[in-house]
Amino acid sequence: MQRVKRYFTKMHKGTTLIELILVLSVLVILMGFCITNYFKLYDNWANSTNIDFCNNYILHMLKNSAVYCENENKSGYLLFIGENKVKFYCDNKKIKEYKIPMGFRFINIESFNQRIGVNNLGEILKACTINYEDIKGKVHIITIRVGTRYAQIK
Repeated sequence: MQRVKRYFTKMHKGTTLIELILVLSVLVILMGFCITNYFKLYDNWANSTNIDFCNNYILHMLKNSAVYCENENKSGYLLFIGENKVKFYCDNKKIKEYKIPMGFRFINIESFNQRIGVNNLGEILKACTINYEDIKGKVHIITIRVGTRYAQIK
């Protein structure tokens, strides 16, 4: 009985060019998803950080102007000019100019005539609501009570 020789090619350990291209293409696709998700996450984080900063900055602006008027024993006012600027005047002299972060803008500032008065005792003279819009278009509200230095973030 004769043995039949079978001709098999010997399998070598290693990768072929096609396998290498497939693995690299899968890795590139996964990296693409990761990078786009990273930028979305970064944009959300930056926006929420700027919202917190803007809320605190507006409260600081209100309290700082009230304390200044009380210390100087003079009345003053905050004038909302443009979409993202607030100027503080005391005794008709400009004391300070405030700016909220880029991309944020005040809305409905006509409701309180673009002006918030502060008397010489450091009390805000008019109740009003300050509305501003963040980068994503969401409206944030800060309510100010009359005769106090209390402001509420909603």
